[in-house]
Amino acid sequence: MKAIILAAGRSSRLYPITLELPKCLLQIGKKKLIEHQVDWLRRCGIEDILVVTGYLNHLIEAELGSAVQYSYYSDYENTNNLHTLYSVRDEMDGDTIILFSDVLLSVNLLQRCINSSQDICLIIDSSTITDKTMRIQTHDGFISDIGSHINVEDADGNFIGVGKFSKYAVDLLVNQLRDLVDDNMYINDYYTIALSKLSPKGHKIGFIESMSEPWFEIDTQDDYDKVTNSSFANEE
Repeated sequence: MKAIILAAGRSSRLYPITLELPKCLLQIGKKKLIEHQVDWLRRCGIEDILVVTGYLNHLIEAELGSAVQYSYYSDYENTNNLHTLYSVRDEMDGDTIILFSDVLLSVNLLQRCINSSQDICLIIDSSTITDKTMRIQTHDGFISDIGSHINVEDADGNFIGVGKFSKYAVDLLVNQLRDLVDDNMYINDYYTIALSKLSPKGHKIGFIESMSEPWFEIDTQDDYDKVTNSSFANEE
């Protein structure tokens, strides 16, 4: 299985601390955020890790060195991660796990997602639905819709930013991404809009619940402050 970490964005909601530092290089205890992710992936047996960079890419490469592979996405200022992910479509040739670079989660939760038998398996949290991260709706045990367009009161949970795709599902995803990119209407969208298009076509978008497993998505200073006081800051 290959891992793709999407780390191209500017993270303007965390200004000024990300003016000269990519969000994935924020210090969480003894490690940078992305170092935690790389460590967890390896503990789950994944060695093939591709980091898609953009903003201040040289700092990410200097931090991680030869520990991972890189792909530089030059148009990061004008697009969102739908286009970022599409830029590495040729790398998506088998089972793949895709991570937003601002997510912290437990190794156990990541392993559960990797081990899922579902072709598409997203990690969701339905315990406390928030407007701070992407919402999902479910129907008959699968995700029927996903995106920030879903109101909190209509949502069944939040997508935490990690998803696993089988070879079959990767092919579906890449083809749908191609259609969206060619349409030229989805410049500022997340790649998950492709999933919202696949579901009505009859393709099953599976999920696992985070349950009691801790996770954080860091978008704001308040998020970062909470993480620095969490169990993740104590990891070796």
